[in-house]
Amino acid sequence: MLEAVVDKLSNHKSEGDIMYADFFDQPSSQVSNKQNISIEEEDQIEEEEEDVDSGDLDQDDENVEGTDEEREIQTRVQSGRDLFAASDSSEGEDIGDIFGGKKIHEKSSFEKRQEKLKERISELEETALAQKPWQLTGETTATARPENSLLQEDLEFEHTTRLAPVITEETTASLESVIKQRIKDQAFDDVERKIKPTEDAFQYKKRITLDQEKSKQSLGEIYEQEYLKQVQETEEDKTDPQHEDIKKMMQSLFIKLDALSNFHYTPKPAVPEVKIVSNMPSIVMEEVAPLSASSAALLAPEEIQEKPKGDVKGKSEATGTDRKHERRLKKKVKRLKEKEKKKRQKLIEKLKPGLSNKHSKKKALKELEKQEKSSKNLTVIKEDKSRKAGLTSSKAFFTQLQEEAKTQIRIHKTTRNEMIKAKANTAAKLKL
Repeated sequence: MLEAVVDKLSNHKSEGDIMYADFFDQPSSQVSNKQNISIEEEDQIEEEEEDVDSGDLDQDDENVEGTDEEREIQTRVQSGRDLFAASDSSEGEDIGDIFGGKKIHEKSSFEKRQEKLKERISELEETALAQKPWQLTGETTATARPENSLLQEDLEFEHTTRLAPVITEETTASLESVIKQRIKDQAFDDVERKIKPTEDAFQYKKRITLDQEKSKQSLGEIYEQEYLKQVQETEEDKTDPQHEDIKKMMQSLFIKLDALSNFHYTPKPAVPEVKIVSNMPSIVMEEVAPLSASSAALLAPEEIQEKPKGDVKGKSEATGTDRKHERRLKKKVKRLKEKEKKKRQKLIEKLKPGLSNKHSKKKALKELEKQEKSSKNLTVIKEDKSRKAGLTSSKAFFTQLQEEAKTQIRIHKTTRNEMIKAKANTAAKLKL
């Protein structure tokens, strides 16, 4: 029977037109979709197969049988059935049963639920990994969102200012009724704004309480307390011990709350145990420098000597330009010194003419020596080289002192004798 089908196929189609589907079944997924064939078509196919089997074996009958078989093959190809399946279902088994094909079984409700759950999870993962729209990305600029996209969205945002009430018929009627009532009452005055007086705790404490009773303290004690407040800077108001206890309890509570709420450990704040009060005036307290220190010791290094402008370099580090610069500075200092010297000489010439120069001094000494020789009243005291060198011993000191005393006595005697002679001459002239 199979050989006859193959012969008919070879006669019906050429070798180039034969396809894979003419000999083999389609995949199980496609077969399951194409197995929905009507019962009437299957009955017709079975009747045709029975007619072919019961027919004569004559040539005319074979031609008729061939045409029937061709129709059967075409219908099976169109319906997706196996070409090589037996014509009669009762004669043999299917090819799927022979070769052990996969049997289609219905899925349970649990499997269906699991498949739906997996599909849902995959959809959620895809949406999570996909790029989010601009509405869900937070603050976006005009470049990050499409054009005119804000016009299609209903946005909600807070107003800093209070919005005006919506004007309705009820609001206008209530306003008109209030206006009419005020006109009837002849109340044309505006409402005065009331301000609640704010008073701090410190201002309340500083408020002076007027006491009519006579104070028990004397005037001297009152002055003493005021003086101690100014000098020792004592607190004006004494704190209540109950307030102090409340503050301590609050501090301990806040420390515990901070330790519970913060991730890191925060140490307790240091509490002052002893309060040192020095009974000294504020001027002495403000003095930082010690009393024994001099003003020169308190000066900064920049105040004593000017800081060099350039970088400080040694002889090995200095380049040719640095050495030239240093040489120019030395010449400049030398020129300035010469200018100052010339200025001093000019001043000396103005004050003491003829003694500004070294040579002029020598010339003046020579003139004095000449005058000393001619006149007995003039004595020139020359500079002693040993005196310039300095006194090295007590003997030299006393000898020099003795010489100075002798010269002074001699000068005193000469001046006295000259005065006596001058008086005698004047008396002799006056005699008749």
